[in-house]
Amino acid sequence: MDWTLSGRHHGSTPHRRNPRYGRTRVNRGGFRRAGARGSWGARRTAGSGTVDGLARAGFVARGVVYIVIGVLAVLVALGFGRYDLDRAGVLVAIADEPFGALLLWLLFIGFIGLALWRLVRAAHSAESGGHRALDAVRAVVYAVIAWSVYQFLTHGRTPIGSDDSAHDVSARLLQTDGGRVIMIVLSLVVIAVGVVVVARAVGKRFAARLRTGWMTYRTRDLVLRLGQAGHIARGVVLAAAGLLALDAALSDNPAKAKGLDATLRSFAQTSFGPLVLILIALGLIAFGLYSFAEARWRRTLGGIPR
Repeated sequence: MDWTLSGRHHGSTPHRRNPRYGRTRVNRGGFRRAGARGSWGARRTAGSGTVDGLARAGFVARGVVYIVIGVLAVLVALGFGRYDLDRAGVLVAIADEPFGALLLWLLFIGFIGLALWRLVRAAHSAESGGHRALDAVRAVVYAVIAWSVYQFLTHGRTPIGSDDSAHDVSARLLQTDGGRVIMIVLSLVVIAVGVVVVARAVGKRFAARLRTGWMTYRTRDLVLRLGQAGHIARGVVLAAAGLLALDAALSDNPAKAKGLDATLRSFAQTSFGPLVLILIALGLIAFGLYSFAEARWRRTLGGIPR
């Protein structure tokens, strides 16, 4: 039977926790019991241990991708970049390193794990229909990423660049009846999502998904700071991509729509020069490190990460 300290030090009394970070179930001695029940006392479901392990491996895989993109973006800002700042660039950059193929296979397994986890949540989550639908969409996205990694490993097929994809989708929309209106609406939605992500990061809303009671105070502060910086960077990138897409729709010019690569590079073209890109890149690296923390401390419900 496994017992894990929920306090800061051995023998300490259970401390009251800020509601922002969620509740912690502890026994009279200040210890958390980890046994047949998951967080909140929910009984583990069949196969939950496998899904849990795959999902946590997926968080690590996601973290690796964000860290690589961040490092590549820093190199671009400093004038040394030679890889695209998107999924295709990440795959090529990792493949060029020693043991790159092994790492890519591990990433493939991790993203399969994330897809499976989101699929399980979409099918069995007690949350609203909107949240379950979003989980289903994310399951598809992670499955597509895993498939692209598999195709790159087995057939050497590099995924289509994010900029080319953005241009193609924009061009098709603008050529259809009502496509311009649809693109404007989608752009506004992306901008709104980016703003919401930033707002939630400032309020540390993401902390509710973590077992902060299992961390020391110092670790908790570090993880929350990484989470804030990472989520803000992601939100800013999303909002910027939405603004570029909106400009493309309003000007009826699909070439102005940008993927992740061109969106990130556009930050270096501001009046502040490469400094803005470096800050965004450091934020993406922070999100990668935060993803590692999620792999360790993500809350569970019935043995499956929430």
